[in-house]
Amino acid sequence: MANIWATEAWAIVIAACSLILLGELGGNWFFAALITLGSYISWLYYRLLKLETWIRSGTRLSQVYEDNGFVGIIIRQLYEQKKIHNQRKRKTKRVLRRLNRNISALPDATVLLDNEFRIAWCNEPARYLLNLRSPQDLGYKISNLIRDPELLTYLNEPESRDSIEIESQIDENITIQVKLVVFDDNQLLLIARNISDQKQLQQSLKNFVANASHELRSPLTLIVGHLEMLEAEKNLSDAGQSSLQTAQRQAGRMKKLIEELMLLSQVESSSLEPGEGEKISISELMNNVIAALEEYAGRDRVDLDYPEDLSLLGIRVEIEGICINLIENAIKYSTPGTAIRVRWIVNDRGEYLFTVEDQGPGIDPGEIPRVTERYFRGAKSRAETAGSGLGLAIVKHAAKKHGGRFSIESKPGQGSRFSVNFPSYRCIGAPTRVDEAANLTDR
Repeated sequence: MANIWATEAWAIVIAACSLILLGELGGNWFFAALITLGSYISWLYYRLLKLETWIRSGTRLSQVYEDNGFVGIIIRQLYEQKKIHNQRKRKTKRVLRRLNRNISALPDATVLLDNEFRIAWCNEPARYLLNLRSPQDLGYKISNLIRDPELLTYLNEPESRDSIEIESQIDENITIQVKLVVFDDNQLLLIARNISDQKQLQQSLKNFVANASHELRSPLTLIVGHLEMLEAEKNLSDAGQSSLQTAQRQAGRMKKLIEELMLLSQVESSSLEPGEGEKISISELMNNVIAALEEYAGRDRVDLDYPEDLSLLGIRVEIEGICINLIENAIKYSTPGTAIRVRWIVNDRGEYLFTVEDQGPGIDPGEIPRVTERYFRGAKSRAETAGSGLGLAIVKHAAKKHGGRFSIESKPGQGSRFSVNFPSYRCIGAPTRVDEAANLTDR
């Protein structure tokens, strides 16, 4: 720093000496001062112009030059900053290259999208799984290259579902699972994977369960018939009567399990278009549901409320399965003597809302995402009741098949509420009861 100011001081001394010399020799101090000051200013502007040229060229390190004055301070500061910037830039490039190699090596197709769903980057698997090419397709909207209505809906509402399944545009036998990850306000990461093998395995399992249930139904009917014949025998001992009753209970349990397996296979095996199904009277439906629950001692705890003139478009046996399973669960798992509220109402979107609300012990928060899995039974239900673990799985898939949504709200010690929303296109003759729907939703 001392050398820098020494250089500037020497420049001022030289300018002063030049002024004195020119003034003495020429005798005109005004012109002497003008020449000296102009020369000094020109020298400063020359240095600043040289600095500006270097900055405009990008402060390249190869073009850096020496300046012993105050301009040299600026040059050295810019030089150090440029050097640090280059080091960071090289480090960032190394990280990006390594990240690019790692992502490209992933078997899943990975696509980076901006806030308008334009493709910013994609890896190699996206080429053969999504038929995207890089760099040819960069900058194009993915919805224009993959024309699927479900994908477009998912792009606009990524928080609505965890993932979706679409068919490949290259091979219709390939099923692709698509998942969106929002990692920035302006960017989305689309991850797609081939789940055809999983779908085939699931379908094979469903076919096996359906076939096995169908084949077991006939011999089980025969066994139940023989048990009923034995029940009429008067010469059975007490031990024989006890064994007969045990066999009848187990046969009844197996019969119910087979019926549930067949119903689950039915709701999973096909889809239902918006205009498909029969007109189902809600009043008639609920009469059949209550009649099917005659065997339960707690049936009198059920408090029903539904409009008499509501009708629903769907498959009767599957809608009945939804209602029976939810009410049956509430009777089995709620506290004896407490009320069970069953409601059919219409919300402000014209949807039918079927709810079953109990005052039981509730469900542990960690088990709520799993209770709709087939064969899953919570710790409390395993200890206190006997069940197949298929009831809520049937409700979930039957609701989905009819375009509905199944939701569970529960807190330990505060009871549970199970709700199924049926879309408005399945509602027939719905009166407007927005106020009651709002009150139920706010509870």
